[in-house]
Amino acid sequence: MSTPTRNKTVIIAALITSAISMPTMAADWFVGGGVGAQQNGYEKEVTGGASIPENSPITSTSEENEFYMIRAGAYLDDNNRMYGTYSYNADDSTSQQSFIISYDYLVPLGSSKLNWFIGASAGGNHVSPEADNMSSGNNFVWGGQTGIIFNITENLSTELGYRYLDQDYSVSNAPDEPVATPKATSEVTTLSATDSQQVYLSVDYRF
Repeated sequence: MSTPTRNKTVIIAALITSAISMPTMAADWFVGGGVGAQQNGYEKEVTGGASIPENSPITSTSEENEFYMIRAGAYLDDNNRMYGTYSYNADDSTSQQSFIISYDYLVPLGSSKLNWFIGASAGGNHVSPEADNMSSGNNFVWGGQTGIIFNITENLSTELGYRYLDQDYSVSNAPDEPVATPKATSEVTTLSATDSQQVYLSVDYRF
């Protein structure tokens, strides 16, 4: 088993184990939402066509736009929490909808009002390219997050966080049927989503 595959398997197993135990351990449930900036990394390759070199280079680009999220979960105790998040983001290349499960470990920073957290996330991402001749699809995403939680009151908190998600999505506009002659090779564009980075501000209600 390759290292990336092994890492994904470990993360999924850890999150599933924590999620299964959550209903019996949970002390405080919470719901919330947030907004932020998301940067998506892309790779683009063009092959075929009379004007395209045989060894055409792969170009890497990134695009930024706002994203929105809602989430719900539970604090298992003072130092552990589990939650699920839905987020939506759109830029000039794609629109993306993510469904992820996350685990965080919380560390108090001198008082009960301020906590630092670090954790892992895994889930699915639905990618819809803006190009009409490219189909949408799903891919597995995984990564981690960190940030600061400030408890405004006993039930209300705000959070400033950063999340990185690795992606493995690729789609092309290759024709379904071969061209009539080998010399009339069609130009094919392949677009790959490689990763996403999010900086966000959220508000959560704990009950």
